Amino acid sequence: MTCLEDALFAAECGADAIGFIAYPKSPRYVTPEKVLHLTSILKTGIRKVAVFVNPSLDEVNEYLAAGVDSVQLHGEETAEFAEKIAKFAEVWKALRPKTEDEVLFYRKFPASKFIIDAFSEKEYGGTGTKADWNLAKFAVGKLSAPLILAGGLNPANIAEAVNSVKPFGVDVSSGVESSPGIKDHAKMARLFEEIKKDAA
Repeated sequence: MTCLEDALFAAECGADAIGFIAYPKSPRYVTPEKVLHLTSILKTGIRKVAVFVNPSLDEVNEYLAAGVDSVQLHGEETAEFAEKIAKFAEVWKALRPKTEDEVLFYRKFPASKFIIDAFSEKEYGGTGTKADWNLAKFAVGKLSAPLILAGGLNPANIAEAVNSVKPFGVDVSSGVESSPGIKDHAKMARLFEEIKKDAA
């Protein structure tokens, strides 16, 4: 999320968590100051997640001070680094696996949630490319924490994704945008309708 209007609409639709990109090279980057403004208005029941790529502890602490309660690591961060963060916040680890062995490498990684995203040689995430659902299905139950499916999810394929992979949750960004960082409220509403319809 990059603006209050989109964040409030996501909350109204029933989002359990809202993410803020803390990676300066991303077109969706949000400063700690803006995150503080957004988190101060959002209701307390929604988890606020900052998404990092190979950050320093100081960078992580800036966002924790801004009201974030979960840290999603989307780079090549080590288990030791994650353990330091876990003393203060919930750690989510994003994987972009190409093989089953790459999934298994993270079996003992200290995370409260794992995210399976699509692999890209150019970007760490937010590409709109569909993740490998077969690898995601393999990862369910193999990792030490619940799995969240990301990568190319949108209103047209969300029901199929949930039925196929059976993840703990889903992480959607570009699939409900009109441009990078700006959400399309009609797409967001349809996404939640599809999820609720499938759960009924």
